[in-house]
Amino acid sequence: MENSSSSIQALVSRIKERITHLINGNNSDDYIGVLSFVSPSAYDTAWLAMVADPRQLGKPMFKACLDWVLDNQNPSGFWGETDWEGFPTIDSLPATLACMVALKTWNLGHQHIQKEMAFISANAAIILKGYGNSFPRWFTIIFPGMIELAKKAGMEVAFLHEIEEINDIFDERSKILQREQIIDKYEHPPLLSYLEALPSWYCCFDEESIVSSLNEDGPVLQSPSAAAHAFIVTGHERCLAYLQTLVQTCKSGAVPPMYPVDEDFIKVAQWSFSLVGK
Repeated sequence: MENSSSSIQALVSRIKERITHLINGNNSDDYIGVLSFVSPSAYDTAWLAMVADPRQLGKPMFKACLDWVLDNQNPSGFWGETDWEGFPTIDSLPATLACMVALKTWNLGHQHIQKEMAFISANAAIILKGYGNSFPRWFTIIFPGMIELAKKAGMEVAFLHEIEEINDIFDERSKILQREQIIDKYEHPPLLSYLEALPSWYCCFDEESIVSSLNEDGPVLQSPSAAAHAFIVTGHERCLAYLQTLVQTCKSGAVPPMYPVDEDFIKVAQWSFSLVGK
C-alpha cells in the first residue's frame, strides 16, 4: 500500500511539473501560457473573425479565429457557455448572434447559420425568462447591440422583439446609457469597454474619437471585441498591434474575454494549482 501511495504521489508530481512547464515555459512549441486558465470567449473570437485584412481584399485578417467559430458550434446550434448540466447560459445569446454575423460577413457556414436561427427562435425566450428581468449589466448593454448588428447584416431576427423580456432589456439599456458616462469612475468596466455594442444614437464614435481613447491602459485595449471594432472603424496601428499580439498568444484561434489577463488572477490560479496532490 505504501509503495502504491508513493507511486501515485510521484505521478502527481511529474504531472504538476509538466503542466507548470507548459504554463511558464518560454519559446517552446508546446507552451500554453497563463491563458490556459481562462475560458475562451466565443463572443470576442467572433469579433476578431469579422476583421478584414486590408492587404487582401475579401479575406479575414485572423483566419484562425474564423476557423474556430466554424469548428466550435455546439450541436444544438449555439456558441458560448453552458451550465453544469450542459444547458446554454445567457452568454450564449449574444455570442451566437456575434458568431452568426461573423459567418455572414464572409458568406460561410450557411448550415451553421440555419442551426443558429433555429436555436435562437426556440430558446431565446426560455433562457431570458429564467432570469426574471434581472439581467447582468454587461448583458443589458451587449445583447441589444448584437440584435442591431444582426439586423444590419441582413439577418432575420425581427421576431426577437416579440419576446417581452427583450423589449424590457432595450428599455433598461437606454436607462444605463442615459445614466452613465462613456468612462465612468463609478462603473467597472466602463461603457467604453463595450464600444462594439454601443448604439449610434448614444455617441457617434468617429475615427478621431476612437483614436483618442486608445491608450495602453485604457479599456479598449483590454477588450478584444472593443479593440476589433476600433480597428474595423479606424485601421489604427495600435489596435492592430494589440490584436496581432493577442492572436499570436492564443494559438488555438480562440481569444479570452479580456487581455492582458489580470496578474492577480494568474497568481491565484497558480497558487491553487500548487495545492493539487497535497
